[in-house]
Amino acid sequence: MAKEKMDQLTVSYDKGADVLYITEGKRRQTIGELMDDGVIVRRDPKTKKIVGFTIVDFIEHFTNAKPQRIPLKARFSSLQLVSHH
Repeated sequence: MAKEKMDQLTVSYDKGADVLYITEGKRRQTIGELMDDGVIVRRDPKTKKIVGFTIVDFIEHFTNAKPQRIPLKARFSSLQLVSHH
């Protein structure tokens, strides 16, 4: 059985703009598709594969009492945590 290559998942937050970025693999040019409530799905322009998400007004969306869902699937067993402290 062939091993499926898993790219690194990078999560970054711009506090001044209140924007959360979730990116698979290396940064690259993408096409953005605006979904509901400020969630932008980023796709590879050639393959149309989802390669990331941008969430505008992140704190505003996720500090209310009602849970929010983000359409994101990941193999957490393959993720590595990297500390930048």
